[in-house]
Amino acid sequence: MDAARQEGGPAKQYSTSHRIQAWFLGRSRDRWKRKYKNLKSEAKRLQNRVNDVTKSRAKWREEAEQWRQRVEELEAEHAALQQQIAAEKKGEPASAARPRG
Repeated sequence: MDAARQEGGPAKQYSTSHRIQAWFLGRSRDRWKRKYKNLKSEAKRLQNRVNDVTKSRAKWREEAEQWRQRVEELEAEHAALQQQIAAEKKGEPASAARPRG
């Protein structure tokens, strides 16, 4: 069922020995395995990098949120103190100007 035989031409005879064919196929297989192993390790390295960056971003995001809350607390405290100072300048007693909370 060879294409050359169907066309009526003579069958092609290969002159490469089985030893050379085995060597060539073995080399090809070894290269393929090496390439796959390198790609797999590179994919693993990149996945680890993504995981590290994701954890780091989450940590920084959480820390930024804590700092934002702290800033809001300090701004509220600052506003209360400013009101207290303004009330004292007007002559009101300090206890009347203090916010209750």
